[in-house]
Amino acid sequence: MKYYYALTVIGKDKPGIVASVAKVLYELNFNIEDSSSTLLKDQFSMILIISNTSIISLLELKKAFANVRKNLQLSISARQIDAVDQPLKEVKKYMISIYGSDKPGIVYKVTQALCDLNINIVDLKTRVSGSKKDIYIMVLEVEVPMDVNISSVNSTINAISKEMDVDFSIRPIESYSI
Repeated sequence: MKYYYALTVIGKDKPGIVASVAKVLYELNFNIEDSSSTLLKDQFSMILIISNTSIISLLELKKAFANVRKNLQLSISARQIDAVDQPLKEVKKYMISIYGSDKPGIVYKVTQALCDLNINIVDLKTRVSGSKKDIYIMVLEVEVPMDVNISSVNSTINAISKEMDVDFSIRPIESYSI
């Protein structure tokens, strides 16, 4: 039997964060099942789904990270999760890009519209870019249910695009099976 945990790590970026976290996990015989990390301004952030064949208490896990937390000035949290192997559902995958002048409400309006269409967001990245730091870029990877027509998604995002005075593009993501 496997026991699963979600682990989050956040702190000012510096070399060695990933190696230090991975070392603690290795020493406790954890397997990294899934992970994602990114740099947000000067803050490194990482989330991992880890597993172990032995149950490890959250207190024991917290103690194992004490030195890493202190030495690298990190915020590290963990919680035990239930592992549910969900059957693969039939979806169409798309990449949606939004770009234009930075203003409040872009993320909310787009993500709420996608939620209303029962579209799952599996990845979302945003950046303010440009020489004057005024170009907002948002890229979403989404899973569209088979019963949702992409033209309705396009119409919905187009309406938001006009309202917010931003541009957008939607393109399918090709996938394959081995």
